[in-house]
Amino acid sequence: MLNLIKNTQTLYGIDGYNKIIETIIQKLNAYDYYFDIKLILTEALLNAFEHGNKSDKTKPINLFYNFDGKYLNFKITHYTKNTQNINIPESINNEDLLKEHGRGLFLIRSLSDKVEFKDNSLFIKKNILNTTPKEVLI
Repeated sequence: MLNLIKNTQTLYGIDGYNKIIETIIQKLNAYDYYFDIKLILTEALLNAFEHGNKSDKTKPINLFYNFDGKYLNFKITHYTKNTQNINIPESINNEDLLKEHGRGLFLIRSLSDKVEFKDNSLFIKKNILNTTPKEVLI
């Protein structure tokens, strides 16, 4: 498998996460998938910060991604080891649809081809075959 693009970013807190997401989309020339990628990464990074790191800005969140020409793969890792089984819902009922919390993992699953948790990492896979990466300085 040829890795055309791969990169790792580390965040402390969530300041600057929008710029990182914008850079990823620009670097991949994935504007056709802008909404999906933005929502997937926003939800994943906010969950890692709020639930994984308990909103502690001194704990790192690592965002690794690679694009192999077809699939965009993300790995978001927070500081705290997860010992509980996390359920990623396949559906959401109408009364939960407008709640402030509880939809993030459902949205990530809905916009991705594969989502899974392992320990303190969230793995996300999305098909974005019809993009041509371009050189962007970070």
